[in-house]
This record gives sequence, C-alpha cells and structure tokens, in this order.
Amino acid sequence: MKVDQTASPPEHTVSLWEIARAFLTIGTIGFGGGMAIIALIQDYCVVRRRWLELDEFSHGIAFGQILGPFAVNASIFVGYRLRGLKGAVVAAIAFLIPSVTLVIVMSALYARFHHVPSLQAALKGIGPVVVALILAAAYQMGKSRVRALEPVLLMVAAVALSLFMKLQIVVILLIAAAYGFLRLKTAKEGGGHESP
Repeated sequence: MKVDQTASPPEHTVSLWEIARAFLTIGTIGFGGGMAIIALIQDYCVVRRRWLELDEFSHGIAFGQILGPFAVNASIFVGYRLRGLKGAVVAAIAFLIPSVTLVIVMSALYARFHHVPSLQAALKGIGPVVVALILAAAYQMGKSRVRALEPVLLMVAAVALSLFMKLQIVVILLIAAAYGFLRLKTAKEGGGHESP
C-alpha cells in the first residue's frame, strides 16, 4: 500500500514517551551516520507516523546541515517541532544513548579484535548498504521537490559547487537561501506570486 507522504501531521499531541521511544529505536538500529540515519528518521516520523510533512522535514534537514552533528540536529528539530524544548531534549538524549553506549562497547571490542578477517569482511559488507540507504532517502525527499527544471538546475548547481569547487555545505545553503530570497523579491516587484 502506498503511503501519502504529503499528508498533514496528526492533530493529537505526540507524547514525550512516543518521542523517546521513536528516537531510542532509531538510535539503536541506525548505522552509517548522516543521511543513512536521516532515512530512518524520515521513514518513521514522516512516512509511518506522519508527525511532520515531508516539506517541513526537508527544511529541518537543511537547518541540520548548518552546525554540529547532522543526525543529532535532525532529531532535535523533529523533537522541537513536536513538543518544543522538552521534545528536543528528549529526542536528542534518546537518540544518543544507544549510540554512545554502542560506540564505547564497539571501540573496546574493535581495539581487541580489529585484526580478525571476519570482522573486516563484515564491515566492508555494510558499506554498500549504507550507500543504498542514503540514495533511498535522497530519492524520497527529492521526488516531491524536483518536478520542474528550476529545482533540477539548483540540485545540479549544488552538487557542482560541492564536488568541483569544494565549497562547504553551509556556504552552499547560504547561496541557495539568497537565491530564494532574491527570487521572491523579484516576483513581488513584478506583481507575480510564488507558487507553493
């Protein structure tokens, strides 16, 4: 059954316990960092639970790129949107508890067993799956946003600025924000209006 990802979030208040349980689960099963975990957050909070609209979640992802750890910032954004400051704190702590615990345990085990060939093979096998999760998240976020020539050109320009000019993500986001602001200003001065 196809899930409508553009549906409005539920009107009922999401409890702090629901937020904690969601991000504890995501923090426990998430592997690969960055966009791989963003894919899990999107799947749970946007697709399954419909706590946020896809557009709103995409905005949170953009904010999360600006400073600090990406996946944690996204968790904080979702928690804040659902329950304010308390939701943000609960989401961040619940998300980090499994990760911090697992990193400590895995670091100790890796220091002792990193030379074992089977462990090295397992880590190499996980790599392609992480890439697949990142691509799936990018597709889910992009398919509702990239439906005209202009978004495609913006996407290509952002990739080019990142890969070839080696610009930092925050610089690319600021350029995109400036472009959006100028486009809105031009549309207003011309008497037109922005399409949603």
